[in-house]
Amino acid sequence: MPLHTEPASHSWARRTTQTFEVLIVACLAIMGILVFGNVVLRYAFNSGIAISEELSRLLFVWLIFLGAVLASAQRVHIGFDTLQRRVGPRLRRALIAFSGLLILTGCAVFIVGGWKQTVINLGNSYPVLGISYAWLYGVGIVFGVALIVPVSYNIVRALRGDFDKMTHDLGDRIEQASERIEAEIDAGTGPRP
Repeated sequence: MPLHTEPASHSWARRTTQTFEVLIVACLAIMGILVFGNVVLRYAFNSGIAISEELSRLLFVWLIFLGAVLASAQRVHIGFDTLQRRVGPRLRRALIAFSGLLILTGCAVFIVGGWKQTVINLGNSYPVLGISYAWLYGVGIVFGVALIVPVSYNIVRALRGDFDKMTHDLGDRIEQASERIEAEIDAGTGPRP
């Protein structure tokens, strides 16, 4: 019996998504520990963690940009698709392709601008943290490059006419998730209330 293997592109996409998820969780965990630890130390012991504010701010910026890429890849970002849902398939393709091209233009701006700011700030360092400000501006490059893939994929899907699951209404997603959880509970495989 042959083993089922997933295509390399799906495997790569899954690994990339998992990497982004791990990075986001790590940023959030470190930020939480630093901020909470700093508050406790400040009020209980009249001291603090010197790098807490700068590192938390830097991690927050990375968390936001990585989260935006992940949300786009998983098509869970907030979108306004009222017009797209009311027009025919041909115009819908054109609207999705046009908005995708606008986003790709924005990606180019982030890559070029992020690169220029990173180079400019290589010699500037955070006062307490001691690392280069290039780490702050480098996220623009990562964001711009990483966002190209899901946006291009969405454009290709739209041009093919594959509109299913391009966007989901939040209410529909919540309803589907609750139905799935109920089915798992009824089958005895899901979490117990």
